[in-house]
Amino acid sequence: MELIVQVQNGAAATAALEAGAAGVAVRLPREPAPAWWSEAGAWQSAVRQQHRKFYLVWDRLVREAELPGALKMLEAIARMTPDALVLRDLGLTREVRLRFPQLPLHAAGNWGFQNSPGLRLAETLGFSGVVLEAPLSLKDLALLRRQSSMPLTAVLPPFCQGYAGLCLVEEHLGMECSQCCRPLEQEAPAAVLMAALEMLSGLCQMGVEAVQVRGDFFPGDSLKRALGLYQAVWEASPSARPRVLAAAREVLAAFGDRFKTVAEKEPPPKTPWRGPSAPQPQPGLVLGRGLVWLEARGYVEAAALAREWRDPILIRLTPENYAAFLPEHRRWSPRRLIWRLPPAIQESALSFYQKALETLRQGGYNRFVAGDWGAVALARAAGGEVYGDQTLGVRNTLALEAARQLGVARVCLPPARRPEDWRPWLTAAPRGRFWSYLYHFPDLAVCPRAAALPPAAPGLRWVADGEQSCLCKESPEHLEKAAEWLPRQGVAPLVVALPRSGLPWGKAPALAAPGPRRSRPRK
Repeated sequence: MELIVQVQNGAAATAALEAGAAGVAVRLPREPAPAWWSEAGAWQSAVRQQHRKFYLVWDRLVREAELPGALKMLEAIARMTPDALVLRDLGLTREVRLRFPQLPLHAAGNWGFQNSPGLRLAETLGFSGVVLEAPLSLKDLALLRRQSSMPLTAVLPPFCQGYAGLCLVEEHLGMECSQCCRPLEQEAPAAVLMAALEMLSGLCQMGVEAVQVRGDFFPGDSLKRALGLYQAVWEASPSARPRVLAAAREVLAAFGDRFKTVAEKEPPPKTPWRGPSAPQPQPGLVLGRGLVWLEARGYVEAAALAREWRDPILIRLTPENYAAFLPEHRRWSPRRLIWRLPPAIQESALSFYQKALETLRQGGYNRFVAGDWGAVALARAAGGEVYGDQTLGVRNTLALEAARQLGVARVCLPPARRPEDWRPWLTAAPRGRFWSYLYHFPDLAVCPRAAALPPAAPGLRWVADGEQSCLCKESPEHLEKAAEWLPRQGVAPLVVALPRSGLPWGKAPALAAPGPRRSRPRK
């Protein structure tokens, strides 16, 4: 097992190497200046002189307007020849494989690969390693390792308590994730380190190839002490690890105050965009039939809506909804019911979804909405047509084409403040490749239900949803003013999502009312 430390400067890289790290990972700035490349080259030379590994981390999505500059950055990265580029953007992943096939790629943690279909997809994309940055249990990791030999890197302690691949906080609100989710710096450093060591003890038996540590969480001398504890745990034999953990617990109880984190900077003011305070649908809005899909809060509401609503209805694929649907499947036309896959399918729950998708496919139900790439791979394996949600991270035309090749028929328009923000992308992309929400409360962050969550920032709220807690806005994203413009740009369908809306149960809202069908001229 290798120990990788993510650093932000040369001093941190030196400290990591002196502490015994097998390599360092450097995160690229959003717009690196020429001097940064020179400094990073010097860090790389120092690392290589000690026969350690040097990784570059580019875990941000690239928008269409940023694409020319991003391609130039890829050229500079290829000239540096790092041991691997840890990448997130699908379009850049495809571009690296075409232009720089010799450059090793690792999937960043916010790709959201957390089940075996996702890991097989990562291998298809050309990744030689995957960073796991999700709240996975040891049970799920053990099941995952049995199904895949893909080299895995675990982040300990994690950067966030939630699923990194499902976070939309920055795009929707323009604020860092740590301003909404509970950052680990707010916890006692000794307690966080002890939890990481206990997790590491289990990972040693799972065949995980590497562990990544945040250099900024343990600055200065405390980094060397922390890495010493990591090494003591993984070098111990399985029978000796409980004794090593007990000793580490005593050390942290006595000297835990020495493991201090960096002084927390004052965060910028939280000013989330609230949107309309209480938007009410306008009865004058008229859209053609088939353009608007309704998302129901569950199967019972979907069945009630279907009595009057003749266009497609979207519901989540859960054991409860699936069990309620099966006895009544004959009353449905397959084209009228679309199933939304969960945003995070753990390996232990995979068999249910595989069987359910196969049964639905045999019944003619072959349209699915997927919010992560593991779900895309699962739906495509069942022969389904996939509509990709915002959390897939498709933000440029290169990514759009790569998504099409992976079987995604349409992708949801990304978060935007104004419809004009979409115009450059809609102009550059082929027509008919997008769908959008017309009215919904988006999940900005998703965390396990058991996670200790802070009070929500102004304008936001935490909502319990099964085994997860979701961070949502108090007011909806409402695109009524663009409802007639979007279809003219080839954006369809438009989804009106009822979950968390507070709108009347079992009734289609006025803004979703379709217009009359156009009669065909007689010959």
